[in-house]
Amino acid sequence: MQSKHNIFKSAFDFMPTPAFVIERVSGKIVGSNQGFRALFANQVVSPPEHWLMLSATSSEQEKWDWLSNEIDMGSIDRCQENIQIGDLVISTELGFQSIDDDHYLACVYSTDYMDLSSAENTLLKFALTESSSGLWLWETEGDLVVCSESISMLLGCEPIDAPQSTEEWHSLVHANDIAQLQNTLFEHLKANGDYYEEEYRIRRSDGTYLWVKERGRTYSKNSEGKIAKIIGFMEDISSQKALEEHLRNQATYDELTGLLNHGAAISHFKKQLGLAKRQYTPLIMVKINIGFDECLTGLSAQDKNAAIRASSQYVYSHIREADVLARVEPEKLLLLLPNTSIKEAQKLLSNLVEPDPILTVELTTDVTRELKLCAGMAVFPEDGETIEELAESANIAVESCLQSNIKVALN
Repeated sequence: MQSKHNIFKSAFDFMPTPAFVIERVSGKIVGSNQGFRALFANQVVSPPEHWLMLSATSSEQEKWDWLSNEIDMGSIDRCQENIQIGDLVISTELGFQSIDDDHYLACVYSTDYMDLSSAENTLLKFALTESSSGLWLWETEGDLVVCSESISMLLGCEPIDAPQSTEEWHSLVHANDIAQLQNTLFEHLKANGDYYEEEYRIRRSDGTYLWVKERGRTYSKNSEGKIAKIIGFMEDISSQKALEEHLRNQATYDELTGLLNHGAAISHFKKQLGLAKRQYTPLIMVKINIGFDECLTGLSAQDKNAAIRASSQYVYSHIREADVLARVEPEKLLLLLPNTSIKEAQKLLSNLVEPDPILTVELTTDVTRELKLCAGMAVFPEDGETIEELAESANIAVESCLQSNIKVALN
């Protein structure tokens, strides 16, 4: 009966993947299987007896010593290497695995051709499609990019038109994002990193842009420890980005009017106040009531919202580019007029509260309602030296408008 040793030896000899056994310290090749020997038999040459005879790039023992140490440390388990077979130099990927304290098992994987498009099986294609992801492989030395069919689906192009190099890939990246992506890749290669991640916009065949997340992982290194192949995913995150933008807008802008909300306005106002203090320029704070003379009284919620929106848009369209407008209360706006004198502010506000033609809104009852505004002013630094003090002073002024039935008041 055949011994277990002979069974495993036969299994090794007949395994379909070319493989050899190499001594950890010396680099001598002390065994090989039929698949490995066949590579050389086809070229009518003898299999090599040492790593330096197999490798087309290593000529000194120190090269093997360094590689062996990297394998021991776990820095390299897949090595991209050109091997010498007679007069031929073949690009291969070698997988190293320790089999005892003195030897490695090395398996030879040919990588001259890899077609991810045809390699994707049905289950993988389904998974990639359902997850809005695409698979790619980048051979760094020749700058060859191989894309899965799912990448072309994301880009809205035929598989043959998918990027085949980083130059082609980067030509599709949004101009505002390309520098960051290139820097991330440069740092990954420079550091011989294991993993990187980047988000950017990429142009589809119809000219629209997708937000994508790219995740790249080093797949193999060459015998000098440099990254040879990177494999990764590209995932469509457009929906996530749209949600993030919506949440940012909610945190910054008033949902009804599109103006700055209270929190965002205070931040802007403080910057303008700091500038006024440093440059000794005038600054006016204005509180605008958009329900003057009870013009919003008795309106339904829908009509009141329409009236507030119309009033806010009217004010926004009549202020200057440098002015800052925010909705800080349901029926009140806060307006900051930087580098503006009292006289200039009074003129601007008079035109706002006395519109010609009159400001109106069409109600759901098909009735037209006239909208009226009043404004109270506070002056820096006389009426306050902080934004909070100025806002309170302006509020007192606008309340006096309501009590005295006047349209513009100075605190």
